[in-house]
Amino acid sequence: MSENKKKKVLLVGGTGFLGPVLVEELVLAGFQVICGVRNMEKAGRQIAFPGVKLLKVDMNKDLESDVWLARLKEHDIDVVVNNVGIVNSFGGQSLENVNVTAPMALFKAMRSYHGSQKNRQGGDVLRIIQISTTGVDWPDCHKIPYPASKQKLEEQLSSLKDLPYVIVRPNVVYEPERGNLLLEQIAKIPIIFYVGNELIQPIHNREIAIGIARLLMKKDPVEQTILWATGPVAMTWKQVFAMSSAALEKSQIAYCPVPLKAAQFVTMLIQKLPKKILYNFGILYKMDTDTMYMMTRGTTASNKEWLDATGLQPIRLEDTYREYKKGTKAYNSFIQSIRDGSA
Repeated sequence: MSENKKKKVLLVGGTGFLGPVLVEELVLAGFQVICGVRNMEKAGRQIAFPGVKLLKVDMNKDLESDVWLARLKEHDIDVVVNNVGIVNSFGGQSLENVNVTAPMALFKAMRSYHGSQKNRQGGDVLRIIQISTTGVDWPDCHKIPYPASKQKLEEQLSSLKDLPYVIVRPNVVYEPERGNLLLEQIAKIPIIFYVGNELIQPIHNREIAIGIARLLMKKDPVEQTILWATGPVAMTWKQVFAMSSAALEKSQIAYCPVPLKAAQFVTMLIQKLPKKILYNFGILYKMDTDTMYMMTRGTTASNKEWLDATGLQPIRLEDTYREYKKGTKAYNSFIQSIRDGSA
């Protein structure tokens, strides 16, 4: 673990849903974490972990490799984890800049800085972890801006020779009391509306964060360049809601399917509400018509290579909410069991 304390990780995208959990798990694993963030004030609130340094970056403007190379040298960065991604262009942010151009400038700078250095065991030293998204393998991915941009970045990253990297493709991500998919709140609603009957494989937020920390701790290089971070069970959205409700010992009067067009229309109306009210809509917050469409598409993949590479045990959704219902102490013990690999 002492070696890990010396390794410096530049995490770009340390706020939001996954970011703070990534920071926490990397710190707990013994890494020195430098967080590249745009909003320093927001980051100061969300990333309150000992020893974490904040580095102001702007993925909408930092589009040249020289900018990133100077930062890598200044902070002596060993590995980069890119967790940045916006689902659409908003507030002057360019989806192309944030999701593709700036990350590629960073990756090229990393290649220039480290090249193809080898570790003491003779294998390639992992230098980049790119957190991608589900949907990048859809035949019509190019029609949907968000996954299309992630696919473009993956393709460009794969063209960089002598730069050891891993792409992690998460499925639908959940965790109690975090993010927009608050299943513990949805479970309280007597009538639950859902869209689509396609299969998804929800994965626990902590499993992704702990898995990425473990990838960086591996002494042997990861053989796979793409790892599908999926949950252990394929299920529909209706089953997701029903399973979490049952684990929380809640019951619903009915489950009502909603046509996609109707759901998209309601989503557009909701987005016109004041931001303070929007927070009360849980998963619909920051939702747009493309994201709603992506939710109905469904996606499944084997998690075997992910589990083999990280050494983790799969985390079942119903176990998560069953432990969560027992209280803070039980749930914290459950999270620790994930870290220990005994979940």
